[in-house]
Amino acid sequence: MEKSILIISSHYYPETGAGAKRATSFAEFLASKGWKVTVITLLPNYPYNKVYEGYEKSEFRDKYENGVRVIRLKPLMVPRENLFLRMIAEFSFAVKGFIEGLKYRTGIVFVTTPYMLTAPSAYLLSRLKRSIFIWDIRDLTWLYPKFAGKKTFGFSGIFDWAMKKIASKADLVITPANGIKMYFKNTRSELKVVPNGITKNFLEATQRISAFYAKESKPVILYAGILGYMQDLSVFIEAARKLPEYEFLLIGDGPEKTLLEKRSKGLINVKFIPYIKPRELWEFYEKARVCVALLRAGEISKIAEPSKVWEYMAVGRPVVYCGEGPLAKYLEEKGLAVVCPPGDPEALASAIKKVVDSPEQAKEMARRAREFVEKERVREKILEDFERELQVLLLERGRVRSG
Repeated sequence: MEKSILIISSHYYPETGAGAKRATSFAEFLASKGWKVTVITLLPNYPYNKVYEGYEKSEFRDKYENGVRVIRLKPLMVPRENLFLRMIAEFSFAVKGFIEGLKYRTGIVFVTTPYMLTAPSAYLLSRLKRSIFIWDIRDLTWLYPKFAGKKTFGFSGIFDWAMKKIASKADLVITPANGIKMYFKNTRSELKVVPNGITKNFLEATQRISAFYAKESKPVILYAGILGYMQDLSVFIEAARKLPEYEFLLIGDGPEKTLLEKRSKGLINVKFIPYIKPRELWEFYEKARVCVALLRAGEISKIAEPSKVWEYMAVGRPVVYCGEGPLAKYLEEKGLAVVCPPGDPEALASAIKKVVDSPEQAKEMARRAREFVEKERVREKILEDFERELQVLLLERGRVRSG
């Protein structure tokens, strides 16, 4: 059977968020291994909520990029803070992606979410094409409104049932986090953890940064990523209030940015830096004394695994992880990060100060963390294992059909 795969993802390069990096790495790695890879995605728009300059031109709608045929659809732009309109936008992509996907012959339909409505449409597409259906579940986004205490009028339960039903129909469900895998353990799905990782090129390019540990008189404390509800960055702001002698940087964008700016009003040691390109971010990593990852207290903190943790570790910076669950326990047991409970500014401030006040121990922890990434989180090695899994699925499907 031909090694062909159709990947449906709302985010893709040149976007640089975790979802885009994951989808792009899957596509380009498989293409490098001789797979015929087609990606259906949106015109790049994250996190600005507008299409990147130049990409409105027709030549970007259907183009080969690094061996991958990339089909870009026009996104429906809506306010990010409006949940109902965001659902409409997701539905729009799910429908348009389904219609576009009908045009292509493929052995595997692979959908990667957080756009949850793409999962049922991709499942239907796979059945119409008699293809293998694989669902990469990066986030349990349908649970977020409930975790946030918002009224869902019963829809959260409906979505929960529907998503588990789709998972039970998949030929394979993959996820970057053990917590998400456990969430689906009773669905009788074939489940596999395919963790996020760091490319060999990134590790080589950041070798110089990892060998240097900043010692500015005013320690720089860094957060880089989405400024969203689940990150609970108000804790980061309040920790900055308790440590006025440190400089706190928030790099990125997201729906909570305006609220966070209001909360930090009057704090001269808190600075917001807009979403920047990866190589520009490296300059800030070089200055950072501590890198912080946070999750909001509650069930989501026990399930999710922020991918930024591996990048922090890869650039050789001491990590403070404000969370709980399997990842927090693992990082603490292995001595790869200083862990503090979520939702507690006092604990976060104390953890940060502990790292800053012990530079030699911090450097040693950072060295172990980068070494761990080099051994356990190299993306190419992770994807080699996954590619073998795909070939087995294709082979088994071929045997069934020939039988």
